Amino acid sequence: MAPRRRSNTGFIGVRLRPAGHFAAEITAGGTRVWLGTFYTKEAAARAYDVAAWRFGRSRHEMNFPEVRSLTEAQSLSTEPLLRSQGEARRYRSGQRRIDTTEADEQFMAQWRRDHPGAVEAERAFWKEKQTYRRERRAGKRQRRAEYEAEYAKGEASTWGEDDERWLWNLSSTASEDTPSEDEDFDF
Repeated sequence: MAPRRRSNTGFIGVRLRPAGHFAAEITAGGTRVWLGTFYTKEAAARAYDVAAWRFGRSRHEMNFPEVRSLTEAQSLSTEPLLRSQGEARRYRSGQRRIDTTEADEQFMAQWRRDHPGAVEAERAFWKEKQTYRRERRAGKRQRRAEYEAEYAKGEASTWGEDDERWLWNLSSTASEDTPSEDEDFDF
């Protein structure tokens, strides 16, 4: 997977706040986790790297790839600037979410090691489903192209088989039930 685009701060997962401080956040399990507000963009980038190490991300997805371990990244990181109880609560919530996601990822890695047959069956299922969807889409495109070719020749109609307008159009006698041209059809 290609590394994420770096923001205008020059670091992944770091953005400038209106007050001039820097916010760090990371996406984990489809959820954005707020890591804190920092005085410098480098401190925010280091907080991002600590979370990335905890999630087992590759080095090319980190801001400082020269850092060789989680403990080294933690030793270089600083605590976020927590100016209110709300920010402290949000920070603790984010840390709990990181802990939960980290535990989930470790559990799933262990489960994949213990059940390789189930992993292979799941891959086969998704591959089969992908093939089915591709074939279905190709069939729809082909039917659509055939219909458009028939319609261009004048051999096809935009009305479906169950359309009530067929009855009105094919009816040889006009009745009170037949709508006039300026009436709205009520389908």
